[in-house]
Amino acid sequence: MGTPRFRAAIAALAAAATLFGANAASAQDIRVALDQSFPLRLSQAAEGVAVGNPAIAGVSVQNDHFLFVTGRSYGSTNLTILGDNNRVLFAGRVVVIPDEAGAVIVTRGTDVSRLECNPVCRPRPDIGDANAGPMNEQITGHATVATGAISH
Repeated sequence: MGTPRFRAAIAALAAAATLFGANAASAQDIRVALDQSFPLRLSQAAEGVAVGNPAIAGVSVQNDHFLFVTGRSYGSTNLTILGDNNRVLFAGRVVVIPDEAGAVIVTRGTDVSRLECNPVCRPRPDIGDANAGPMNEQITGHATVATGAISH
């Protein structure tokens, strides 16, 4: 069946293909709205969880098979979940998007304003809106809380 060197090369290629296949199969996006959570159930026990930028998304581990991903501020980051022997169970992006359910968008020339109508309409500023000042303060507050929670 070939020389020992040939068999070792085939084994290395098979191991690399298996590793690549596992990463490619688990690579996907999680889309979660700002200030909302997304449940993630794992088929195998998680040993480690890492978020690229915790100011954008946070993870709350309920147990070794179930966790929640929460949108903290707009943007995208990555999420990696490892199982036993540092095997990658999940590797993908977390994209935090606006929650448009019940939203009414009013455009006047170049000014855009959003209203949250559930059941009464109230201003809900978003990035790029004419009245986005409070939104910027909220994003800064989220980032401060997220980084403060991590450093402790």
